[in-house]
Amino acid sequence: MARHRKFALVLGCLAAVFYSSTSLQAGHTRAPYVDGCQSMDGRFVVTAAVAKNDQGKDQWQFTWKDSKTGQTHKGWLVGHQTSMGHFEVCYAHIFVAPDGETFAVWNGGSFADSEGRKALSKADKSSDAFRGNSGFADRLVVYKKTGEILRLVALKDILKAEEWKYVYWVHGNLYWSAEYPDAATNSGEAPRAGIRYFRVSPDYTVLEVAAGPCLDASHQFKAEGPAVYKYQRAVRFDLTTGKEIDPSTKIVEVAKIPVRPFAGKLITRDQGHAYVPSLDPIRVAGVLGESKRK
Repeated sequence: MARHRKFALVLGCLAAVFYSSTSLQAGHTRAPYVDGCQSMDGRFVVTAAVAKNDQGKDQWQFTWKDSKTGQTHKGWLVGHQTSMGHFEVCYAHIFVAPDGETFAVWNGGSFADSEGRKALSKADKSSDAFRGNSGFADRLVVYKKTGEILRLVALKDILKAEEWKYVYWVHGNLYWSAEYPDAATNSGEAPRAGIRYFRVSPDYTVLEVAAGPCLDASHQFKAEGPAVYKYQRAVRFDLTTGKEIDPSTKIVEVAKIPVRPFAGKLITRDQGHAYVPSLDPIRVAGVLGESKRK
């Protein structure tokens, strides 16, 4: 087990996929990515890279590998943009089950497609058309190791009617959940844009988010009182099935209690483009690689 964890950082540096651009460092937008992951014992690894699909279009392709037997599978991920422009970012995280039979991809903070984002009307949040917009699809997708989709979870499956008012966006950044306090402070921010908004269990099977306003959005609701601008509702998912878990249910097994989803220190915004994640982010910190700026 220790040997697998030692390899996590090395594997992450070599195989965890991330894309960065010097044009993405201003304002809300951070470097886009789909971060890979390994199972808790390090045996099963899933990474992703952009490749040409059968239609000749760019799509995120996953590679599943059993590090013990060498067996691999490849397939396509859904709901992640690939153009990596200022309006088409992707902040996605892969989580691998302990047995390697399934893996999940969480995309909480970016749109599933650019066409959906372009069609949105900020004044229409109560309509079915707004809530069913394709840009809000595929927040959570659970796959078999061979690529078959077991479950798709859209934003409309997560939010309650009164929570849609907290949804807003800046460029390609989508906001509908609150930051966790140890992932964004005055002295720094989490090394990945998406990880400030969730918790995940050490065995990568339970995800937790807090539906409600992010810090920027909360200021819009100050006049409505603390019950509104400080609103948060815990939402938990089983990452092996995609089914929601009652957050009031006590979790006894320590490995399944959601925790801070990354090891190591906070970074500055300017350092984000040089961050290289590990494949075991809870236990092994990523590193700041060589700057790609010119």
